[in-house]
Amino acid sequence: MFNAPPWSLRLAGLLLLIHLAFFLMPDDLANSIGSLLVFVPAALDAGIPYYWTLLTYALIHADVVHVGFNAALLLALGSYVERTVGGTLFLLIFSLCAIGGALAFWVLSGNGVMLGASGGVDGLMGAAAVLLYRNRDVDPRARMMMVMVCIVVVMNLLMAFSGGTGVAWQAHLGGLFCGLVYGYAVQNRTPRGISR
Repeated sequence: MFNAPPWSLRLAGLLLLIHLAFFLMPDDLANSIGSLLVFVPAALDAGIPYYWTLLTYALIHADVVHVGFNAALLLALGSYVERTVGGTLFLLIFSLCAIGGALAFWVLSGNGVMLGASGGVDGLMGAAAVLLYRNRDVDPRARMMMVMVCIVVVMNLLMAFSGGTGVAWQAHLGGLFCGLVYGYAVQNRTPRGISR
């Protein structure tokens, strides 16, 4: 996290800069711009073609704790993924997992408003888990990452069954599932036991 590669740093920095920009804007302007970026399934259901919001929702956050937590996790998890598969695939995995999280939210919820990078970040966790698992005999982090994945799944299922938590558990699980798939898809990009 504290020695992160360039694209992980840039993406985390972008999240923080966007949040700062919204904080400094007048409320009316922030609300107007934000309404064009957050993901609202009902808008798509109504035929309003805001398809870019399937990704842009991941760039804005509700408050400083929200963005700080996601930026920190992005650095911690994304750094391993970026070093293993390179910056281009790191950005692609994050983006596709964010979109997968939005689609899961759309299918499983269908209402409400969603924002925050958690779907993409959980996707990076899934990808990191798969990439670490292939080195499980030599990398002690593999077991810890699999435990983290299990904890995330259980926590989000508990939120799903408790209802009314205000947390988009659908996006978390959708992003995580996509990350597992994309991690498996790119796992042969670098030789076993070697990270860049």
